[in-house]
Amino acid sequence: MFVITCLAFAFASCNNAATTKTSTDSTGTTTKTTADPELPFKLEKPYKNWQMGSNQNVITAMAALKAFVDKDYTALASTLGDTVAIRMDYYTDKISRDSAIKIFTGARAMYNDLAVTMYDYESVIAADKSEEYVTIWYKETWKNEKGVADSLSIVNDFKMKNDKIIELDEKLQHFPAKK
Repeated sequence: MFVITCLAFAFASCNNAATTKTSTDSTGTTTKTTADPELPFKLEKPYKNWQMGSNQNVITAMAALKAFVDKDYTALASTLGDTVAIRMDYYTDKISRDSAIKIFTGARAMYNDLAVTMYDYESVIAADKSEEYVTIWYKETWKNEKGVADSLSIVNDFKMKNDKIIELDEKLQHFPAKK
C-alpha cells in the first residue's frame, strides 16, 4: 500500500511540475528557465513573472484611501495620475483626475463615521518593468444617515505609474445581516 501511495504522489508531481528549459546565450553562458505550467485555462495575455514591487507604491495607495476616509480631497488628488481608470461595483470608466475627485467626494458623503481596518497589502512589478500594481485588503465600517452600522470587505487593485494611481479596480463583499 505504501509503494502504491508513493507512486501515486510521484506520478502526480511529474504531471504538475513545470518543465525546465536549458539555453545558451551568445557568450556561451548556460541558463535554466522554468517554462510556464500547463494551466486549465489559457491566460488572455502572457504571464508577467511578477516580482516584489515598490513600498512607495504601497504608501501612495494607502495614502489615497486615508485621504478618502479623512475627506482630504487635495491629498487624494495628489495620489492620482492625470487620468484614472475606475472599475467599481456598477461603475466603469476612464476619467480625468478632477472627475475622479468629484466621484469620490459624492461617494464619501454617503458614509458617517467611516473607519478602515487594514488586513494586508502586496506590491508587485512585472519582470519586464512594464506594469506595477498594489493590492490592499481591508474592511470598511460606517453608519448611514439613520445611524445604522454597516460594513464591507474590500480588495483594491491599484495600477501604478510614476508613483501615481492610474487605475483602481475595486472588489467588495457585503457581510450578511446578523440575525
